[in-house]
Amino acid sequence: MTTKLYKNPTIHTLATDLGLKITTDPVSAIKDHCHRQIKRFLREFAHCSTLSGLLDLAAQKLGTTFREIHCDDDLTQLTREYADRGEPCAALFHSELTEDVFGVTFKLCRPGKFDLPYISLIDCRGNKVHKVYFTKWHELGHLLILTDQRRLSFKRTHALHELKSPEESMVDVIAGEFAYYAPMVLPYAKGGLTFTTIDSARAALCPEGSYQSALIGLVKVWPTSCVLVEARWAGKQSSHPGQYAASCALRAAHVLVNDAARESGLRLHRNFRVPESSVIHRVFAESLSEGTANENLDWWTSSDGTRLQDQELRVSAKRIGNTIYALLIPIPSRTTH
Repeated sequence: MTTKLYKNPTIHTLATDLGLKITTDPVSAIKDHCHRQIKRFLREFAHCSTLSGLLDLAAQKLGTTFREIHCDDDLTQLTREYADRGEPCAALFHSELTEDVFGVTFKLCRPGKFDLPYISLIDCRGNKVHKVYFTKWHELGHLLILTDQRRLSFKRTHALHELKSPEESMVDVIAGEFAYYAPMVLPYAKGGLTFTTIDSARAALCPEGSYQSALIGLVKVWPTSCVLVEARWAGKQSSHPGQYAASCALRAAHVLVNDAARESGLRLHRNFRVPESSVIHRVFAESLSEGTANENLDWWTSSDGTRLQDQELRVSAKRIGNTIYALLIPIPSRTTH
């Protein structure tokens, strides 16, 4: 996504509006701009040491109050509250916070004496509750890059499957940077990466984040090599868009290769069949809750039969509902003398 964004004229214009130095990589320039703000917040409040604390601190410094909506009555009550205060934005609450929108931020026209200048409505209804933590960071992402020209506008967090504008995509990148902020994660990155260490880090840093977001966020910033696989029973997409081949199998529906693994040359691609000899397949087929085994990356083959590189792995698999998550950790090769 960032490869396409850095060429997008909208992102170049945004970087210019923010007063950033003209660069061939505006995405990195905008991320650096946001990092400078977050670091400044943390210098002012050095005691902040958790991701939950960072979220609250950033919201305070950026001037917004989160208002969570857990049912339709909450939305109706919130609309009435702000309408009674004479806020014009109240008329937009229902129309903007639709089924496909996770969050929206408004600038208040008549803030009270102790009110912050913005409110961010966070939709927690139904399945949206699993995205609450990321939605909050997305709304803060908008405020981190809000230029003077846009200070009276409101911003929306759209559904994941909705076609997003370049700026919405840029804000997703920003949210991903801080939802699992690397400097706060690293103190917990001791020893090998396991589901247990992920559980411990999540509990200590941001228990309100969903399990899936914690998996993705923590693996992404972990300093040692890891590949996260989300395996599901699925067909391979055919040459016709939206259609699938007749044969179904347990496949790597999503794959995240973290930076350390990528730098070491480790590769694994989406939609590969999970080897039947893998503990990932065994956890799925035998309805186990979890399992661990030593394996080799060359068990994985592409559709044309090409094997991946020879690399010993420690593979841990865990069932969450109908999905199997797996951590593939390289085992250092033994050197003989």
